[in-house]
Amino acid sequence: MTTINSSPREPFSKMLPNIVTIFGICVGLTAVKMALQDNIGVALYLLVFAMILDAVDGGLARALRSESKIGAELDTLADFFNFGIATPLVIYFTIFANSSASRFGWISVMIFSVCCALRLARFNVSQSGEVKSINFVGVPAPALACLGLSPLFLVMAGVNVAEYYAVPAIIFVVVCAGLAVATFPTISLKGITFPASLRLPVILLVVIFLVCLIVFPWYTLLVANGVYLLMIPIFAYANRSKPAADA
Repeated sequence: MTTINSSPREPFSKMLPNIVTIFGICVGLTAVKMALQDNIGVALYLLVFAMILDAVDGGLARALRSESKIGAELDTLADFFNFGIATPLVIYFTIFANSSASRFGWISVMIFSVCCALRLARFNVSQSGEVKSINFVGVPAPALACLGLSPLFLVMAGVNVAEYYAVPAIIFVVVCAGLAVATFPTISLKGITFPASLRLPVILLVVIFLVCLIVFPWYTLLVANGVYLLMIPIFAYANRSKPAADA
């Protein structure tokens, strides 16, 4: 009697993180489409959603114990597409394309994209090392995208950036790009600890932030970006003597 060897079976849960990652790519691509159709608010919501999905897929993979090499590579490709291609394209077509500084605006978003690619390449190389750190080295790709979108948050808050502040926006985008390839440590949520006695106040602050994010999304994101930028030099100075591996 001939025995038929069936192929190895894999549970659906193992594929779920990769599905989330691929869905994130579709979200980023749709954000570009919305920006080209002048649906700026929808485009921004989709890019923020892509950032959330980027945080979810990694945690989901660890929770389901479904981490894999293809998942890691797919995650990096998704990060570059969403934060290194979709985000700068949305910035360009929304602000710079119709401004008097469109050529310089295009140069700035190209620099943004290249720095994001370099940041992700450095991250991939760092994963082969044995020393790991809970902190980041330079601004990570999702934070880079959120910072780079600040001029668009101003647009949604009623500021005519394209007509009056195109040049400052260009400079800001280039500065953000430089932060991505910087070599100083930056804060990571994984490295944040607090006394157990402050658990309830911390939860309350998070809830307040989420409520503000729902009610006043653009102002809240602008404030969050401002606080993050202020924390960069403070955190880098406080951790200047500690060795940092990319994360």
